Amino acid sequence: MMHRNADKPAHSYEMSMSCRELFERLSEYMDGELPQEICQEIQRHMEGCAPCVAFVKTLKKTAGICRRLPSKPIPPAVVADLRNLLAPHLPKRK
Repeated sequence: MMHRNADKPAHSYEMSMSCRELFERLSEYMDGELPQEICQEIQRHMEGCAPCVAFVKTLKKTAGICRRLPSKPIPPAVVADLRNLLAPHLPKRK
């Protein structure tokens, strides 16, 4: 009988990447911004983690739907609010 650590879920036993770590790197992974070794680690994790596979599939489908939506200009009031919010954090214009 194999024993696992009580603090690790069964699906991540003997895996170096946790579900939380995968979630934290997922955007970079999907955008192709990670080194190959990290991508391989994510792929190995997903081979043994059905919940993460389902999450990634759902996220990819959502991103695809969003890309197909027509873009609309940002309303001027929202642009003004964003500028006012960001102005203190941006370098001063000369």
